[in-house]
Order: sequence, then C-alpha cells, then structure tokens
Amino acid sequence: MLAFALFAALSAADAPYLHPLEPTAVLHAEPGPKPLEEARRLADQLRYEEAVVEYQRYLALEDRPAAERALALFELGFIHLVLGDEANAHARGEQALEIDPNLTLPKSAPERQRSFLAGLVESARTRAHLSTVVARPEDPPATVRAHLKDPQGKVKKVLLRHALSANGPFHSTLLLCTGEAEKECSGQIPPPLDAQAFNAWYFVEALDDGSRTVAAAGSATTPLQLQVVGRRAWYQSPVTWGVAGAAVMAVAAVVFLLSPPPPR
Repeated sequence: MLAFALFAALSAADAPYLHPLEPTAVLHAEPGPKPLEEARRLADQLRYEEAVVEYQRYLALEDRPAAERALALFELGFIHLVLGDEANAHARGEQALEIDPNLTLPKSAPERQRSFLAGLVESARTRAHLSTVVARPEDPPATVRAHLKDPQGKVKKVLLRHALSANGPFHSTLLLCTGEAEKECSGQIPPPLDAQAFNAWYFVEALDDGSRTVAAAGSATTPLQLQVVGRRAWYQSPVTWGVAGAAVMAVAAVVFLLSPPPPR
C-alpha cells in the first residue's frame, strides 16, 4: 500500500519543508489503473500537485472497485492535508468512508495517516447524516421521505427544497420528523395548479438552531428528481368517488334502518 512520504515532515514541528522517507518505509498499494499508479508514483516523489491531477483522472474512471476507489480518495485527502487544504482533505476522506466504511490501513502505515483516518472515523460516528428513502405505496403523490441520524441532537429542522426546474428557484417546505436519534421525515412537494403530471427537482437539508446546514441529501447544484404521472384532481379520482359512493350507501342504509315502517 502507498505511503505518502510526508509523514516525517508533518510530525516534525521545526521542519521548514517536507523530507522524503527512507525507501524501506514506503508502503506499496495493490497495482491499479495507470492514472492511479502514476498518482502514487508522483506522491512518492513529493510531486503533490501533479499527483492530485492524476488522482482526479483516476476518480473520473467508471466502474472501479469500491475498495480501490475509497483508498484512492483517502490518499488524495491525505495529500490535501499535507498541502494545508483541510477542507478538501476532510471532504475526500469523508467520501472515502461513505464508499467503504470499513476502510483500514496496513500496520506499516505512518502514524500521521492513522491519525487522519481515526479522526475521520470519529467524525463520521458523531455527525448528523441525512439520506432520502423510497416513498411508501400508500403515500400521496409527490411525497418525499428522508432518514435522519442525529447522534448529538444538533438538528432542529429538516427542510425539503423543491423547484419545477433543475436550475431553481428552490422553495422550502418543512418536513415532519418522528423519532429520537434516528428520525423518519416526510413531506410533499406542492404540485403546480391544474397539472396532471409534472417533474420536480429537490434536495433535503438538516439545519441546526443557527440555521446552518449540518447534513444534506442532494444540493442546489446536484438536485434529485421526482416525476409524478397521472396526478388527478380530487373530483376526477376514482378512489375519491369510491369513498364517496360508499359513504352515500352507508348513510342511505342508516336512514333506511331508522325510518318508521310504512302504515299498513
């Protein structure tokens, strides 16, 4: 497995630049596609900016094994960490754990890598997580359901952001959530007037008491899509007419039973 040769520099507070490790300390990853092998070679040579480009080329490939992709994301995140870009470092690391929650490093991995992974795992354990789930058969049309994990109780409300165009504008609807640490949330996208079928784009956000986003499923730039076909007005719905007919028959039966018998 690959060892990034920055470990010594990061652990030495007085080092003004990064020092390569001895060759015997380098980890060797399993062989992968050419961009991945090139990225690791460049990282071993401390050519980190070039390595970032090759990692991105690899990540653009489709149908790569999940474990391989997760490890590549972690390696890229570690390079970002070394380069001082903590936001991208943690973003890539979190993506790696989403793909492979059981991501592990060999015993020979540098301590700095181990600490980085341990921090990511702890963050994943305690942070809120929001995901959409399939609507139930009995749900009304345009229903959106979401599952929220909130171990620290930071989430105060969950909003459904929806639009009739992929580019917005997005409007907000409050989702109703039930449960404690794990909640089931649901709500409906308001349909356009007089539309029997429509497409909607949406994403879901969990906000804290300061209206800051702590978890999301989708985004304004990568919204999810919902297609509603054959939506009928209430007076055109056979279900409505069936219920109404049953109610009329029930009332008629009650009136019949309570009516006095006709005179003989």
